[in-house]
Amino acid sequence: MEHPLLLVGNSNGSLELNQAALETLRAFDLPMVVVAVSGPTRSGKSYLLNRLAGSRTGFSLGHTVQSHTKGIWMWCLAHPQKTDQHLLLLDCEGIGDPEKGDEQNDNSIMALAVLLCSLFVYNSKDIIQQTSLRDLQEKSVL
Repeated sequence: MEHPLLLVGNSNGSLELNQAALETLRAFDLPMVVVAVSGPTRSGKSYLLNRLAGSRTGFSLGHTVQSHTKGIWMWCLAHPQKTDQHLLLLDCEGIGDPEKGDEQNDNSIMALAVLLCSLFVYNSKDIIQQTSLRDLQEKSVL
């Protein structure tokens, strides 16, 4: 894929699968290693994934204090070490956006990301706080 595509849209708290992205995934014939990155809003998730992809561009980066990524975006690339696999990167909407204020929506996106991935990364700006660990535990029980 040349650029990321929206996999799961988030419209008014309702998650919807993007059929065009699903068709794109079906075109890949090799197994995929799926890496999902989630974490607090504005914590550098998209930037981290662009770095993992070896790109300065790709996942859209916000340049304000407002959250930028909505839903779950995907980018399928050649695996950097295994020629018989693809690497699917998932960029998740940030948790705890004060403008959105919908904890159930945050829970749904994170739960979906965990179910879809082979490797889940919780990205944070600073050290992981006790409240973050408690939130992760509560979300994983859903």
